[in-house]
Amino acid sequence: MVTYEQPGTEINDLKKLHSSSLIINKALLLILSPNFFGHTFKLNNEVVTIGRSMECDFIINDNLISKKHFTITYEDNKFHITDNDSRNGTFLNGKLIKKKTSLFYGDKISVGSTIMRFYLEEELEK
Repeated sequence: MVTYEQPGTEINDLKKLHSSSLIINKALLLILSPNFFGHTFKLNNEVVTIGRSMECDFIINDNLISKKHFTITYEDNKFHITDNDSRNGTFLNGKLIKKKTSLFYGDKISVGSTIMRFYLEEELEK
């Protein structure tokens, strides 16, 4: 994410930079699995990739998870989850997802042997 103004940046680009910075620390994933229970990951970008690969934004060491297992995106003021054609699938509240799906406060995400919950920080503060 660009956090400074680059020469030649147009007004529309600045608006996009400002709106994208508003999502920083707005949502997080809380790991519920025993080995990593209580660990959190803040969703700081508009696109966050989760998997085993070192190229992912959030790396989970679980042999049942694909290298780039799933992606969480922020668009139209909503968070969405998409499975990246993973071998073992991505489950949202116990159901296998086949396409981009909206995420809501408290949703349970299961991948491999890892279970996590999606939280909006503003809801946690209430």
